[in-house]
Amino acid sequence: MKRWTIRITRAPDYHMNLTLLLLIAKLDMLYMKTLFLILTVLLLALLSACSAPEKEALIQTYGAGSSKFVIVKGNDVHYRDEGNKEESLGTIVLLHGTASSLHTWDAWTQTLAQNYRVIRMDLPGFGLTGPDSQDRYEVADDVSFLHAFLDRVADGPVHLVGSSLGGRIAWAYGLAYPEALESLTLMNALGYPQEKWPLPIELAQWPILDSIFASVSPRVFFSSSLKEIYFDDNLVNDALIDRYHGLANYPGNLDAFPKRVKAKLDTQPDLIKGVTVPTLVMWGEEDIYFPVENAYRFQQDIPGASLKVYQNVGHLPMEEIPQKSVTDYRAFVESLVSGA
Repeated sequence: MKRWTIRITRAPDYHMNLTLLLLIAKLDMLYMKTLFLILTVLLLALLSACSAPEKEALIQTYGAGSSKFVIVKGNDVHYRDEGNKEESLGTIVLLHGTASSLHTWDAWTQTLAQNYRVIRMDLPGFGLTGPDSQDRYEVADDVSFLHAFLDRVADGPVHLVGSSLGGRIAWAYGLAYPEALESLTLMNALGYPQEKWPLPIELAQWPILDSIFASVSPRVFFSSSLKEIYFDDNLVNDALIDRYHGLANYPGNLDAFPKRVKAKLDTQPDLIKGVTVPTLVMWGEEDIYFPVENAYRFQQDIPGASLKVYQNVGHLPMEEIPQKSVTDYRAFVESLVSGA
């Protein structure tokens, strides 16, 4: 390297060679940073590998109570069907986002189940459902899965709510099966091209690192990631971190994660204008990865869409401000029932 450097700096075009040297230096720095990152992930992986929860312990902790399982498209799907089915004002279906589970809706369900039938499930690749039996993780696959699932457990049209990835699936489902929905609610949803992704999602798309993430996922990643997507760090406690980390380590989920995040999730925004179902858009204004500008784009693109934007809230309004967000949601649904 040293002899080559001397040779090119003697060339006639000094500025060209200086630019080349700077480029080489940047590439060297990028290489070193990448190498350091890989080594760091490997070290964290080794330190955390022994602490991964056992399958039966996870089922006992997160699959108790009203949890049920049903076979859908070859997957043993974990779901909960709660509320008063006989006297309900309607059926609400809740979809979680990437690396999450049906538990993200615990607080909402507690309120909504008083008057509605509430159905929520762990999407394939997450929670106690585990990986899809055939690695089907594109949005079209999720829409097909959701349709088959609802055909098994629901009766008639539903109010569909989706957070993040769940929102992307929800509006795609609304396009494919508008007659199956009474309303659509999108919460910090995917739909428009992303400028950046949360770090674990970004890293899981890299060669080499994707193989590492398919085997291990250190608890510290969940701690730091949750503190990024929550606006108030004080809400991120050990129980929350343990839940996200534990269910991510459910057998097969780590291997599914890189495949999940490599799916085409932020494409085809032009299709959003085709949504015809009554729609509510809900958004945490401080979401650093899903900018609030997208909330206004959804409102503009979907005819007649309503919008609720929450200050000092991040990516997960249903976890960060459950009472405020569920109250607004109930008001939206009730306005449809009353025709207001």
